[in-house]
Amino acid sequence: MSDELGGVGLSSIQRKIHSDVAAQGWSWIWVFDPDGERPPFAYSIGFGSSFDHPEVIVAGLPEETSESVLSSVQAMLAEGVTYGDGDTSGDILEGFDVQFREIPQDLLISSLAQASVFYGDRPFAALQLVWPDRDGNFPGGKYAPAWLSDRQALSL
Repeated sequence: MSDELGGVGLSSIQRKIHSDVAAQGWSWIWVFDPDGERPPFAYSIGFGSSFDHPEVIVAGLPEETSESVLSSVQAMLAEGVTYGDGDTSGDILEGFDVQFREIPQDLLISSLAQASVFYGDRPFAALQLVWPDRDGNFPGGKYAPAWLSDRQALSL
């Protein structure tokens, strides 16, 4: 447990994550492909340990917007709201509903590397927060344009 308590052997990123989680209950990571071939995404770390809630991933939005979205989710969790697979919320993005979708375990391990390090051997879950186009269509929906699903694809 010395890694968690004293930061011994942790990378600077992991030390920041542990510090953030200790101070405010969560942290977040921005992940992007420098070649721009895959959509960027951000995800929470600490929702599981602090709120007994799956981590949340948001893909295809700018970094600042992603941070704001995750902060809004954290604020709702702090108020006692919880989300599960298939849930919809109008409290996260102003003027739009968002949906939450379960992330398969194999994708968690490959995509959420810093969360995997943070939790170690402890299992954790994650939900993807998906956002609609301006007409309210969600990825994979009957009228959703292809770009919407492509921009939110998690296939790292």
